Amino acid sequence: MTRAVRRAVAIAAAVWLAAGPTWGADPDEAVHAMLRPVVTAPEVTSRVLLERSDPFGGPPQREHGRLWYLPGRGLRYRSDKKNGQDLLIDRTQGAFLLYNPVDTVVYRAPFDRAPATLRRLVVEPEGILEKNLRAAPERRVIHGVARDGYRLKSESLGDSLSQVSTWIGADPKSGLPRWIAVDSEAESVLVELETLARKDTARPADLVLGAPRGTREEPLDPRDLLGGDRGGESR
Repeated sequence: MTRAVRRAVAIAAAVWLAAGPTWGADPDEAVHAMLRPVVTAPEVTSRVLLERSDPFGGPPQREHGRLWYLPGRGLRYRSDKKNGQDLLIDRTQGAFLLYNPVDTVVYRAPFDRAPATLRRLVVEPEGILEKNLRAAPERRVIHGVARDGYRLKSESLGDSLSQVSTWIGADPKSGLPRWIAVDSEAESVLVELETLARKDTARPADLVLGAPRGTREEPLDPRDLLGGDRGGESR
């Protein structure tokens, strides 16, 4: 998982539950109305497609993965690529974990050292319902098709995200969030939530890393998630 993808996951985790537009309504109210049933769900899951732009103008880099979110408990993202990494923040364990199959290591940090955006999403899932998102309706072309969505002001999502621009669009059939575009001067990442689903009951087992029993652990510096890659990244 590249630095840009890790950053996108952290950003997307803060907003991936946001809803598509209700044109004519107050944009923030429309977003909050769609957020409410999801952040109060026992669990939300989705298959995810991440597309990162090529700075040299080539086709985007693509990565599939899975996302599990248990409001109040934790969040996990696991890459489907060969030797893909597994990222977990778990309030119950009091831990922030990254499993790198190439290194055969689980990197561990205390929960309170996880990125603030992720901690808030886990500890206070309904807090985003109180935020002034400064949302504005905006259409964006996704894979050649114009999609309705919202542009969210970066500062409304957290001080650390002030250098990026975030756009969210809904699935036209379900009305649930489908696309999240995260853009900066250097690159852009599109997060597609392919199978977003609200579960009636939570499965704490979904917040378990795929590391084999007995995998050695090393300390994790959460700054590495934004500031550089761990070794051994696969193609």
